[in-house]
Amino acid sequence: MLGAVQRPVSINWITVPTGRPLWRDIPSWFLIAEEDRMIVQETQRFMAERMKAKIMAHPVDHVPSITAPSVVVDMIQDAMRTVIG
Repeated sequence: MLGAVQRPVSINWITVPTGRPLWRDIPSWFLIAEEDRMIVQETQRFMAERMKAKIMAHPVDHVPSITAPSVVVDMIQDAMRTVIG
């Protein structure tokens, strides 16, 4: 189902400079997808630690918003509670 709506990656995604990443200035959360077959856990951890993100790890795949939405919702709610109070 998902493959039917995906388009090829544009070369601009990796060659056009972007501005300052927001994670440098605002609190961030990062879900380590322990069963991701696209991005290894070590790379995910490197990205999360570089962001100084609050890290949550779960045995989910590459698209947890589809396959494990409750995990994603829990993380968003944690972020909201932390930011809003």
